[in-house]
Amino acid sequence: MSHILVVDDDVQLCELLKEVLAEEGYDVHCEHCGESGLAYMQNNAIDLVLLDVMLPNIDGLQVARRICQRFATPILMLTALGDEPSMLEGLQAGADQYIAKPFRVPELLARITVILRRVGLERQRQSSNHCQSDLTQQIARIPLTGTETELLEYLIKHHGVVVSKAELQKQVLKKELSPFDRNLDMHISNIRRKMVQSGLSKQHIKTVRGKGYSFLESVGVS
Repeated sequence: MSHILVVDDDVQLCELLKEVLAEEGYDVHCEHCGESGLAYMQNNAIDLVLLDVMLPNIDGLQVARRICQRFATPILMLTALGDEPSMLEGLQAGADQYIAKPFRVPELLARITVILRRVGLERQRQSSNHCQSDLTQQIARIPLTGTETELLEYLIKHHGVVVSKAELQKQVLKKELSPFDRNLDMHISNIRRKMVQSGLSKQHIKTVRGKGYSFLESVGVS
């Protein structure tokens, strides 16, 4: 469940937003000034901030700048000022999107969905890159022979694709594949054994019967 923080001094609007967003399955919390909104973010994980521009003490533009300095939380700015200069000022302050009051609820919900979807995809990509980096580091520590290293690097370069035995034999071992030659299979077997000894799953190298081998970045427990 996504956690949304609404920062707006219009108490009635906050109650309406809280009700509407809760019906959509969001966990919603409201604050009525910039200082209390920032303080709440300091102690709670927030997925999206709905931020009003016209706030007491410090305005929403200043709050947006402070949020960007401290957090990586997306901001959807709410404002009664719908002119282009005001919108540009809000975007420059750090808002991801801008919606003018009065707004239609379906439009607000659509904008929220778009922002959260983008954030979710970014997190997935970052997680995937982190996992790939970890895997690369683990593979680099495996004590492989020169030929084994070339075979594994070739499979990794073509990860997710089935590489035929004939291609591996020709591109890495530098000779044509013959029906009774088990040299390639022996190398793959040795690589798998060393991967297991190094704490990796042998399933990273998948045998596709009758076709060849494929390197998989994500596998189940071996």
